[in-house]
Amino acid sequence: MTLVEFRARRSDAAVSGHRGRRDAGSSPLWDHQGGMRPLLMLTSLAAIVGMAVPARADSKDDGFLTSLQAAGIPYRDPARAIAVGRSVCKMVDQGKQLVDVVKTIQTQNPGLHGDNAARFTAIAANVYCPTALGH
Repeated sequence: MTLVEFRARRSDAAVSGHRGRRDAGSSPLWDHQGGMRPLLMLTSLAAIVGMAVPARADSKDDGFLTSLQAAGIPYRDPARAIAVGRSVCKMVDQGKQLVDVVKTIQTQNPGLHGDNAARFTAIAANVYCPTALGH
């Protein structure tokens, strides 16, 4: 509906005594202000994109924590475990061999003893940087 049609309809309603009444399916906000529709579409798109990105990041982190639990590797702080797990990839990217990464993880995290440090490193590499397992 154009602005001219809207004004004509509004004046007809005023003449016939139906001032303030609107058709059930009609809303002046959507009918005569065409700018609202693109705004709604952009807002919806931004919301969808905003929700999609964290979901992807969280799924890796959730998978990592689930794998640690399944392997019987305890952790107190999930955020810290995730940060240490992600550090495995950074060390590999810097050229460290996985054996040295395991030693570093064990040294920096005294709660990880022996095989748990190696399993933690392997799980982290598998989840966050699977190509590192070939090094």
